[in-house]
Formats: sequence, structure tokens, C-alpha cells
Amino acid sequence: MSKVIRYALQGMGYGGVAYLLLMASHMEPTTSTTKSILSILLMSAAIGVVSLIFESDRLGFPVALGLHLSGTLALVMAMLFYNGWQFVLVTRGTFWIVFFLVYAGIWAAVTLDQHLRVTKINRAIAERNKNKA
Repeated sequence: MSKVIRYALQGMGYGGVAYLLLMASHMEPTTSTTKSILSILLMSAAIGVVSLIFESDRLGFPVALGLHLSGTLALVMAMLFYNGWQFVLVTRGTFWIVFFLVYAGIWAAVTLDQHLRVTKINRAIAERNKNKA
């Protein structure tokens, strides 16, 4: 599978879960419509594709993180305006807190997932090396 498609699908997964959690906590601004759900999934896929920036050897991690955070913020704001939810930016002072908490939460989930995958690979390699000896 293409790396872009894989990143887009992973982004949709993380974004979908984040959206459901926001709905469960009553932080979702309006009732869900087909338009809003599809725009969330499209935005999440785009954020996933933006995550490819971390694959670059040309950029240091802080620069890549800053670009990813900026791209994510731009995509979230575009989605808010598309759905007519821009009032969230004005009427809710908690937007920035929620944005950074969701960003940090997804970041922690991605980091944990990567750690678990690396640990599993390392165990398999150690087991293989043990069996060879």
C-alpha cells in the first residue's frame, strides 16, 4: 500500500476517534451531519498526509513538529469554517486548550503505538537470534 494512503488512513482513524471522544464529552459544537463527518474524516486524512513531514531527513524534529502543528491548525480551522463552526473560535475560549490537548493526546497515542511496534520487532529479533545460537 502506498505510504500516502497508509498515512491518510491512519490519520482518519486517529481523527475519527478524537471526534467521537469530543462528541462524548459534549465538546462537539453541533449535531453531526454527513457533511460534518465527511469533513472531519477528510481533514484527518490530510493531517495524516501532513505527518509525512516527519519522514524527511532534511528537517530537524523541532522544525518538522512546528510545520506539522501549523498545518494541523490550518486544516482544523478550514474544517471549522467549512462546517460553519467558526463561532467556536470566537465564543469558546477553550478552543486553544482543547486543540492542544487533542493534539498532545493524539501525539501520545502515536508515540505509544510506535513504541509498542518497535518493542515487538525487537523481541522478535532477539528471539530469532536466540534460536540461531
